[in-house]
Amino acid sequence: MKKLIASAMLVASAATASAQIQTIDLKSSIRNDFGLGVGITADLTDNIEFSPSASYYFAGSLITNLQAEADFHYKFDVGDEFILYPLLGGGLDYDNTKDSHSDLNFLMNIGCGLTKEFTSSLAGFVECKYQWIGGHGRDGAYLTAGIKLAI
Repeated sequence: MKKLIASAMLVASAATASAQIQTIDLKSSIRNDFGLGVGITADLTDNIEFSPSASYYFAGSLITNLQAEADFHYKFDVGDEFILYPLLGGGLDYDNTKDSHSDLNFLMNIGCGLTKEFTSSLAGFVECKYQWIGGHGRDGAYLTAGIKLAI
């Protein structure tokens, strides 16, 4: 498992190093709890984006629930400054409970998103993802909405 995580981090680092960062993303997510996050989006090719992010979830019985994710998007221009994209990604999920029990698990995402450009430096986006978290019964779909600020 450690080798898998190390390999994934190496691939993510290499992808980011060769990419050009386009936006800073501020987002909120709703699943069975509420989360806030921040990330970046970088173009790898004309149609493929790399989007790493980190989120904090306000998760009831958990003191801390943090996620670090890295998704790949394949963009389709659907007109009127809308971009539709399927996404696939992975990451890590960290939980710490009130009884000081903590878990670190691998996660996988699959879903789709839609971006609407408002100006050359501001866009809004929504994503719907199914997330599988290894070692947990918290797998499920969730909705994310946010804004993209061009840099």
